[in-house]
Amino acid sequence: MKIIYTGYLANRVRPRKEWDYEVRDAVDKALELVEGKHGFRTPFEIWRNCELIITIGHNIYTTSIEIRPPQMAVIKRRANWHNGYAYYCNGVFWANISRIKVELI
Repeated sequence: MKIIYTGYLANRVRPRKEWDYEVRDAVDKALELVEGKHGFRTPFEIWRNCELIITIGHNIYTTSIEIRPPQMAVIKRRANWHNGYAYYCNGVFWANISRIKVELI
């Protein structure tokens, strides 16, 4: 899975040392979960070739970790999809609309 870092402190040369310890722990756990994976599955849909987008904020409350499918996949499906992405919270990834745990594939 492609990993994209954005946001506060994301474009510095050595950003990890400046991150809050909660942010480092969350990012490390999310990276462990997606290692070797390429998408996610819910009872309603399957998304493949996704990207892990990590937006670094000032602390854990302003940091977000999301698995997003390619924009063209969302456009091709038009109204035939329910959850547009999965977000990381409390050690697992959750579907954004139905708020259920997703299975990483």
